[in-house]
Amino acid sequence: MRSTSGAILVAAGAFLIVGAVATPLIVAPALVKVPLDQSSVTVSEAQNATVLDFSTLSERSGVNLTAHRAVRGDVDDGNADRVVFNVGVRVIDDAGKEITVSTDRVALDRRTAEAVACCAEDINGAPFKHEGLTYTFPFGTEKKTYQYFDNTARKSYPAKYLGTEQLQGLTVYKFEMTAEPVKISEIDVPGNLIGSTEATVTAGRYYANTRTLWVEPDSGVIVKGQEKQLQTLRDETGADKIKIIDATLIFNEETQKQQADAAKDARGQITLLTNVVPIVLGILGLALALLGLFIIIRASRRRPDATAVHTGDQPTTVLPSQASSEPVEDSPGPAGGRHAVERSKP
Repeated sequence: MRSTSGAILVAAGAFLIVGAVATPLIVAPALVKVPLDQSSVTVSEAQNATVLDFSTLSERSGVNLTAHRAVRGDVDDGNADRVVFNVGVRVIDDAGKEITVSTDRVALDRRTAEAVACCAEDINGAPFKHEGLTYTFPFGTEKKTYQYFDNTARKSYPAKYLGTEQLQGLTVYKFEMTAEPVKISEIDVPGNLIGSTEATVTAGRYYANTRTLWVEPDSGVIVKGQEKQLQTLRDETGADKIKIIDATLIFNEETQKQQADAAKDARGQITLLTNVVPIVLGILGLALALLGLFIIIRASRRRPDATAVHTGDQPTTVLPSQASSEPVEDSPGPAGGRHAVERSKP
């Protein structure tokens, strides 16, 4: 019975040890993913920006801007491998006047955060295939260059690793992506706006941006983001003639704290699955296995108790060497007659 109990303990211990090995290798990758029901709002602010007032076709300087970006997960179109984001960005001035507005729909790999072709992805309602990272970095972000997608330029650029910093109580990796001036559209404007004598001309709208991202590496959460964005109208020679927007937008303090909290929560779950649970399972499994082996070994070394021999169990036949030298009368009488029997010593 004791050996059976020991075997059960050894089996249970072995099961827990296997679980300790499997949790970080199999279970954690299956569970540590971008959530399907992602929902967040980030706020960026810019001081002393310059914008084009389209109602008067004149530049306004010294303007304070606020950009609200809402990210919502499309649970119905997501699955075990991908997550789908619907994103809206609205930039307003300090008077509440709308400066720009844009929308984006993108599907991402839930583990690597890379864009995947799926689910009617689009930019501002027009179908478009995204590439590289966008809105988040992968779990286990490395100190290397990643391709990061720019919605305005509609292409991905290298986001280079610059170093490690401390931010909101976290160790973060700093990345920088530079989008060189690129033509993103054409606009019909009065000729005098860009120095032409013609009544109306078609001017190229050019965009450039230096985007800096501070990423918590375990979770891939962008704790802080900054954009030095410049949009201009150019004349036929390619010279900038008027600014549409010239601003440095940065996550405000509240958003940074919010993103840091999200990173800490995600990192805690990752640590639980990759470190805490395997260690606990391993220790408990080893303890049960050792206890089971101890019980089995102890049971195998125990000897059975000697069985007492009673007088009545002794044979009644007298061996020749034990017989008396005197003759024994042979009696035909009933049982119960006297026989000379020597009792063996216990």
